[in-house]
Amino acid sequence: MTRLTPLVLIGNAIFYFIMAAAYCRILKRRFSWPVTLLGFLIGFLAYVLPPELMPYADIERVLFALVTIPMTPMVLFRDKWYKSLLCAAVALVSMSVSDLFSVSVLLTPEQLQQGLTFQPFPVQLAVFAIFLTTDAFLMWAFTLLMNRYKNRLSGKEWLLYLSFPISQYLLLYGWIILCRVDFSLRRVLVMLLGLAVCVVADAALFAAIRGMAQRSELKAKNDLLARQIDLQKEHYSAITAQYENIRRIRHDISSHLYTMEALLKEGQYTEAAAYSAEVSEACRYRSNLGSCKNPIVDAFLFSRTEELKTQGYEIQTQVRVPARTGIPDADMVVAFGNLLDNAVEACQAAGRKQIALSAHMEKGYLHIEERNPAPAVSTSRKRRIPELERGIGFHILQELAGKYDGSLAASVEQGDFTASLILKGAAEV
Repeated sequence: MTRLTPLVLIGNAIFYFIMAAAYCRILKRRFSWPVTLLGFLIGFLAYVLPPELMPYADIERVLFALVTIPMTPMVLFRDKWYKSLLCAAVALVSMSVSDLFSVSVLLTPEQLQQGLTFQPFPVQLAVFAIFLTTDAFLMWAFTLLMNRYKNRLSGKEWLLYLSFPISQYLLLYGWIILCRVDFSLRRVLVMLLGLAVCVVADAALFAAIRGMAQRSELKAKNDLLARQIDLQKEHYSAITAQYENIRRIRHDISSHLYTMEALLKEGQYTEAAAYSAEVSEACRYRSNLGSCKNPIVDAFLFSRTEELKTQGYEIQTQVRVPARTGIPDADMVVAFGNLLDNAVEACQAAGRKQIALSAHMEKGYLHIEERNPAPAVSTSRKRRIPELERGIGFHILQELAGKYDGSLAASVEQGDFTASLILKGAAEV
């Protein structure tokens, strides 16, 4: 039998808050914050009221929770239904594990038969303290796992962080055993204070580790962007020289018009048409890649591919990017640059220097595809930047895909690795 006491109500409210906070950190909200909070309030009432209406129906209450808890994330968030269902399932498993752990540590079989709400207040307080802290730890670990790309935590950093709270719980377990001997309110309050200090220390440690990972990532981005900026300076110099040549041609336009006028007056129409075509061709922009009309992308890729060709790479390009895509030139350079950088690293590991790059606009979306040999086995190589996991280029590409409502996909087929990046640009180009 279960009673809805004030302590039970507060404990369940804290549990539901932990679950709702995890949902908000992992999933994308469908509604505004006020509507979302109202939805959580309705879900909480639907979760906590059945014990009052069905005090003896334990199985029915469990089934009711299995229905109401998964419905909340599926209604309030716009992620795929299976991702919302996964979060709800993990929340239910975490609740069950925490519940079993807390009561098995503190309660005897006789006390379990009587019910938690019929035990002395210090015992109830200790059970809820262990239940909530265990549930918070499990949901926190799940949130870190789901947001591992967002937080940039490597496997070693995960182990470093998780070992700290695990060691804390092992030390606190001895205090819990001591509390079973004498459940005085003073001892329980000291235990709660210790748990609170541990939670604060865990949060501070996580913030420090995440800060180190983000600083390492920022340094990697800065190094990559600095290299690309140096290349862009060379590209801009080439573009400037080309534009200066066009300006000189435009400066001589008056002479060209005078010549064509003279040819027309003398009746030499064929010669005038040929001369006009020659002048028009001289004033037209020429793509180094052949079919790329965006001068920035064209200059960047031409310089980068020429550099790779001098290093022995076989480069195939089919880049048909219009002059205006609706995507800033800087982001397109970052996208192409990171795809090529990742391809170079993969080629070095595979032992074959072959890269194929294609790009085109279709229905307002920029489609970029890069193909290179896939390494046969995973090789351990020295990182470009100490204390930073490899694959930072793909993190940057994933951020670009999210920024422009696109996608990033990768596949390996017949020994070739293919990366496909889609970015949303202008509706009409």
